Amino acid sequence: MLAPLSAQSMEMCDSSEPACVLEAAWGAALILPEDKQKRLAPLFIEIAALSDDARLTERWAQRLQTKVSHTPQAYPDFGWTVAEPILSQSGVDGLIRSARDKQGDVSIGRADALLAAGKKLEASSPDDAAKINQAMLDMTVSASSFEKPVLAHAAAELAMVRCDEARFDRALLVTDAPSNLRYAFWRARINGDATKLLNRVRDEANDEDTRHVRQVLSGYRSILELGYCGQ
Repeated sequence: MLAPLSAQSMEMCDSSEPACVLEAAWGAALILPEDKQKRLAPLFIEIAALSDDARLTERWAQRLQTKVSHTPQAYPDFGWTVAEPILSQSGVDGLIRSARDKQGDVSIGRADALLAAGKKLEASSPDDAAKINQAMLDMTVSASSFEKPVLAHAAAELAMVRCDEARFDRALLVTDAPSNLRYAFWRARINGDATKLLNRVRDEANDEDTRHVRQVLSGYRSILELGYCGQ
């Protein structure tokens, strides 16, 4: 049986921010069946490890009765494999044109390609990253009902990475679930305080599937990986 939180720790948290978010997320997970709790365990360990707090990571590993992997799993970046050759040959304008006109390899998964390119360019060429972000928003206007929320989600993620609240807000309007907690944590990265979301994390818990907890941990992952905007 996975260890529950005490009543006191459910009501308040005076630990580090990562510890507080993990406690709140686990509070939400407690209403799930035990088999679903176990499926979430590796995600909790990943978030704890991203906090760079060895004691926190070990504590969660013991609580969830799982091992800590010291080798992060690497996933291929499909979007970048598509975007990179187009950028090299035709530049940012060429990539945007290819995506807008659905030409060549970028015709499939253009949201992934544009998002990957925008993330790569943000540090070295922020104006180009902003141009890509705007292009993604523009493409949602003519996109199919299936692709529109996919492009909007990617545009929101890029805007979050870029700390661009105006474009983030515009993108959310076109997503299919603008109020979910992943986006709330992304907004918190821009505005500066994830702890204000802890009550929502617990109060909106879902006892049927793991989506709620996964959204919380996915949203907070961006804060741990990127830091808060303005820091």
